[in-house]
Amino acid sequence: MARVEDVPHPMGPVIQVRSRWHYLRQRLKKRGVVEVDSSHPSSDMLSAMQAAFNKVFNEHPEGHGKEEIRMEDVEQIIKFDVQSKNGKTYTFCSYASPVFARMRRAVDVPEEDFVASLVSSQSPYLEFISNSRSGQDFYFTNNQRFILKTDHQHCIQFFLGILRTYLTHFLVYPHSLLVKFLGIYSIKTTATRKKYFLVMQSIFYPTIRLEERFDIKGCLANRYQDPNPPGKKTIIVLKDQNFQEEKIELGAQKKWFLTQLRADVDFLKGIEVQDYSLLLGRHPLHTGEKRLSVGNLVMRVQKSFGHKLDPDTDVDNDHQGETPGKTPSESRVQTSTGTRVQTAEGNHNDMEMEVVLKTPTSKSASSTKSKTVRGLEERMIRSRSQRKISFLHSLSDSEYLDNSGYKLKNRRLLLNNENCLHIIDGEQYRYYVGVIDFFTVFGCRQQVAKILKDIKNCCGSHSSVPPEVYGERFFEFIKERVV
Repeated sequence: MARVEDVPHPMGPVIQVRSRWHYLRQRLKKRGVVEVDSSHPSSDMLSAMQAAFNKVFNEHPEGHGKEEIRMEDVEQIIKFDVQSKNGKTYTFCSYASPVFARMRRAVDVPEEDFVASLVSSQSPYLEFISNSRSGQDFYFTNNQRFILKTDHQHCIQFFLGILRTYLTHFLVYPHSLLVKFLGIYSIKTTATRKKYFLVMQSIFYPTIRLEERFDIKGCLANRYQDPNPPGKKTIIVLKDQNFQEEKIELGAQKKWFLTQLRADVDFLKGIEVQDYSLLLGRHPLHTGEKRLSVGNLVMRVQKSFGHKLDPDTDVDNDHQGETPGKTPSESRVQTSTGTRVQTAEGNHNDMEMEVVLKTPTSKSASSTKSKTVRGLEERMIRSRSQRKISFLHSLSDSEYLDNSGYKLKNRRLLLNNENCLHIIDGEQYRYYVGVIDFFTVFGCRQQVAKILKDIKNCCGSHSSVPPEVYGERFFEFIKERVV
């Protein structure tokens, strides 16, 4: 008897038809993640893309990063043919590769991590099937750290037109909330239309503990999503009406967040776009995540500000670490002997630290010290600790120059993880935040949509409004809910 996969069929093997029906049922559910295995309709194309990524990163040095970006780097296209695992030939293009290599360095994504995530043929991509009405396809790398998102040609052309401005925004605001786009690629065969992909950092990485997800635009018309029924764990992205009574409880991080959101909204108004969203996820903090260890603090300061903070060091000048005659980026922290820093129990956002005297080398030496001398030493140590705390706070408020000559603005103490630019710890929750979908220009199509939505909704609380109006409404809607 012939096996199922050997039965002939006009459209191919029965096993392929059956798997396509299974995939269609999954899509009709419009929820969750589907592994791109050999039966997936996009499997062959994505295998060709993995081969192409391997080639472009390893065989095309002209795509490597540069310190100074020129117009020819923005206009660069690396084009070649590549074969899929089934032997089909595809034409692959990589756009503005030097610019995106510089972008990855600006947002601290190691090149080896990026390449390993994209090219691993042993780890298939995952398709995310969402409740979005955009019609775009979303694929995760297997570790879910990066997303490959399809987009329209006019959106890609618009983004390439503002790419240098976008990169400059991150060089000035390295902790920006804007989503981090890390590459633009396209792929096609002689029989298919060209498909464009944007590769971006996943805002919701890692996803394992996320309990709630919201897509916030600052308007209410048609912005409600039915939540999951009790007990069901399907991935749902809720919207503005679901978020109306919610709060973003950031505590000490509130000032930084609103300052950065203001800067990002001003940037988006400047490039005259609208219809963007704040993507927000959250889960409760564990007790241990509310504490700050010294070792973790040292790594976080280095990651956040590029300054090494030694637990056995102190700041001993009036400029909190700035050495006279040097730029702030060359500032030094001077060594102090006989002390070490120890974290006091309490919420890490308060940045409260205490300094504990080292154990004396001999018991007799300790006993010879008078109470007056010991009290004086302890007051000096506490004073040095407070200067070190002031040094940390000054780093976040300072506008230091990076190696490219850009002033760095509005930095914060980042968490020590791979997605630290999109994660903020509040008082009770860990938040995953980022601004997405900012390629919509208020042109003729949006202006017509505004008229139709005004009539349909009998109000202006919809997304098709001019960039200035959209930006201010977006900012105020979120600001009112940050505490």
